[in-house]
Amino acid sequence: SEVELLVDIHMLRDVSGAVELGRGLEALGVTWLEAPTAPEDVRGHAEIARALDMQVATGEWLRTVWEWRQWVEGRAFDVAMPDIARTGLSEGKRIASLCDAYNLPIAPHVGGGGILSVAASVHYSAAIPNFMILEHSHLGHALKGRIARSYPEPTEGVFLLDETPGLGVEIDEEAVATYAV
Repeated sequence: SEVELLVDIHMLRDVSGAVELGRGLEALGVTWLEAPTAPEDVRGHAEIARALDMQVATGEWLRTVWEWRQWVEGRAFDVAMPDIARTGLSEGKRIASLCDAYNLPIAPHVGGGGILSVAASVHYSAAIPNFMILEHSHLGHALKGRIARSYPEPTEGVFLLDETPGLGVEIDEEAVATYAV
């Protein structure tokens, strides 16, 4: 099967450098360029998005629908990446509705928020109409097997939700206490 490559350059380029890199990545068949320039630069992101044929994905640092509004209306990206650990589920839902009104897909960003962040993002993804793909790393959550009895895990790249109440995470309070400072 085909594998899509999604490249995150974590704000390491200025606008012209991001466009140059993006064009090179387009030639290699890369699907998107994530976080191409400074997180405060709405116009720069819009310029990059217009210049490239590949998708520009961004937004992990934006927390409210009011912050997202200028990015959406400015056509500063092609794929929205709200981080539910930063926005919360309710604000994330408002952000998804705003993006949906502009036909923009959501690919939730899951940073270093741990298993509760992953679980919230999985449930969020299942609850929005414009979900595209969920970012996930097996490497970033080393304590999950030590502090939780159960938690969502992907099987062959897919998270399946069950009937477990809440987010589907059962925390082992005694294990957590061993990490208290």
